[in-house]
Amino acid sequence: MRKPSIYPTLVLYVVATTAFLLLLFLFLDTQGLGWENFGIAMVLLLPAVAVVGYLLLSDLIESKRQQDTRLENLTREILHEINLPVSTIETNVALLSRQVDSERAQARLERIAASLVRLRRLYDELSYNIRREIHAVVLESFDVAVMVRERVAVLEEMGRNRFVLALIPCTVRADRIGFEQVLDNVLENAMKYSPPDRPITVTLEAEKLAIRDRGIGMDRTQIARIYERYYQGDSHSPGEGIGLALVKRYCDEMGIGIRIDSEPGEGTEVILDCTQVIQK
Repeated sequence: MRKPSIYPTLVLYVVATTAFLLLLFLFLDTQGLGWENFGIAMVLLLPAVAVVGYLLLSDLIESKRQQDTRLENLTREILHEINLPVSTIETNVALLSRQVDSERAQARLERIAASLVRLRRLYDELSYNIRREIHAVVLESFDVAVMVRERVAVLEEMGRNRFVLALIPCTVRADRIGFEQVLDNVLENAMKYSPPDRPITVTLEAEKLAIRDRGIGMDRTQIARIYERYYQGDSHSPGEGIGLALVKRYCDEMGIGIRIDSEPGEGTEVILDCTQVIQK
């Protein structure tokens, strides 16, 4: 969760100061002292008001900076501790794969290696999500079509659904890692709610990315709640029900339009409109 902004406190200070000066003017006016005396009072009080405001602002900024520094240092330490065993396992799996002759043992090592790829990716996503809560998001230029092919290639290794691609190059400028997470969420949902023998179609044209499955689909009630955090249309499917909530949050932040069309028993289509983030 993002730490509270310093701006509400500053706004409250400005409002309180303005109210005080207004009351001072009204008091002087009722005493028949008028604008001239109010001006003198302002000259005397404004330096004090400015000094108090400066001290308040400095204290708030320094406090926030210290909090950010402590949180960032703690985050780096935790991520470092997580990274060490992952790197050790990766190294040992690579060594063992060159020494094992048994096909069965080799297959097991390949499964471990595949899980490590997923674990490494989760580590990178965790690191990214923590950093973006502390620092401003960095925008990058990338080709959505290239990213789709890369992510689909990874998912096809699971040997489940077949993907049908029709992609026209489309370069956007956005939060690259966040877009990748969005893409993974939508593609994995399409697989999760589709029978393994039904293909998933991914098209990219006219600056719109459409991912369509032929799975169980959703009714209007489910679609209306699909972006709610922890909501799951199918309680028997694995997951925490936060994927599409995060997808919606990202799209809103980046200015990417999102639309979901679905019919029960007919499947679901998710359309991402990248018009606003096209690389000029």
